[in-house]
Amino acid sequence: MREKTRVISTARFSLPAVCVFFALVALSDATPVQAQQRYRQWGNPDGARSGSGQTQKFVDRLNRLIIEAAKSRAADPRFLNDLRDLARSFDRPWRRRVFYDDFRDGNFTTDPAWTVSAGRYWVEKGWGLRSSIEPGPAAAPSGDTGNKRLRGKDAAIAILGAVLGQAAGNRGGANAPAPAALTSVAGIQTRVRITNAFAIKFELSSWLGKGNGRGQKQTGKFEIGPYRGIAAGAGYRLTYRPGGVFELLRVSPRGTGIIDAVSATALEDRKPHAIEWTRRADGVMSVTVDGKQILSATDRGLRRGFNGIQIINRGGDYIVKRVAVYGVN
Repeated sequence: MREKTRVISTARFSLPAVCVFFALVALSDATPVQAQQRYRQWGNPDGARSGSGQTQKFVDRLNRLIIEAAKSRAADPRFLNDLRDLARSFDRPWRRRVFYDDFRDGNFTTDPAWTVSAGRYWVEKGWGLRSSIEPGPAAAPSGDTGNKRLRGKDAAIAILGAVLGQAAGNRGGANAPAPAALTSVAGIQTRVRITNAFAIKFELSSWLGKGNGRGQKQTGKFEIGPYRGIAAGAGYRLTYRPGGVFELLRVSPRGTGIIDAVSATALEDRKPHAIEWTRRADGVMSVTVDGKQILSATDRGLRRGFNGIQIINRGGDYIVKRVAVYGVN
């Protein structure tokens, strides 16, 4: 009787394990050669980096097998966890594109519509959405009566430049010359519903301003990320500081906290760099630059979705060539 029970238990384990084994074999055999034989090459830039949709189908099947095996307790939990990690490395759940803009039309105020909340932005023809803020002098202490004021002709020129610059920035015109910055921050955002698990792809180039040559300390910061409520509300932000420092931030009513930071390759070569930032349903976030992972961290502080994406320039000269946002079903 014991032997019979043992045989049944072994068979119960073997069937899901064998199914998983063959799923893994099929996944490993999904080579680009076979994919090309079955499907024609598709030049969609929004396609998954992992290859054809056939790989994703195998991952979905493997995930279903793992769920069934876990429910029936047909395999060792540690073995199932290893399988989940393997499937996660191939899985791309962000399959629904919810936003895209490459600024080729030379305008950012329509289709889709961006709103400038501070400073100014313009479309640099052939490059993308640009904002430039030169580092300003240190602020004078509060109550200081020695502040230098603009008078006469200088004041009139400054006011006229600010008015003309704001008017050009609000129109979203292309190739608008950048006047002297009268602010230390520039912000722009657009409304779009984004799931809590998301993928944001964008191309960024960083341009050194005058007086920021080699050997000098770089100041300023570029920020991008989804927000909830108003643009300055809760959300996540990926920041870049000239010199190669990347940070993941969580913004909440309690303040801003650093989730993780890393010093990576600097982007000050005036060339577009492909950056991808993903967040999974379990809070795991990853950042890659030109296909190389530089950050991986977990944060579950914000569990609901978002209703917009924002870009902030806190000092520097940056161009966003294109940006795409993906959500989960």
